[in-house]
Amino acid sequence: MNVINFIVSYWDSILIVLAAATALVLLWVRGQKNIVYKILYSLVTEAEKQFGGGSGELKLSYVIERIYKMLPAVLRVFISAERLEAWIDEVLATAKEKWAVNANINGYIGGEKG
Repeated sequence: MNVINFIVSYWDSILIVLAAATALVLLWVRGQKNIVYKILYSLVTEAEKQFGGGSGELKLSYVIERIYKMLPAVLRVFISAERLEAWIDEVLATAKEKWAVNANINGYIGGEKG
């Protein structure tokens, strides 16, 4: 009964604390997005080297499996599989542009050199 009285008496303060905590977590998650993008770039490049062209589903599964093992548990709660796939697509588009102009990376993944 004391807990219910406390909640009824301080519901507005509890709501403010919950909103602030949620805002802090969301800001932290969004700040980590750049780090996740860098890790995804590395994983996408490695998947391209390992599996080559024409194996998109296999590469996607590889990257998702690896990134979920690397992400802290807090981030896994806020990042759905759909969002992660969208991020991978964004990173892949950027990676393909970089691979096209960087002969070293292109050679690493098994593309045409020079």
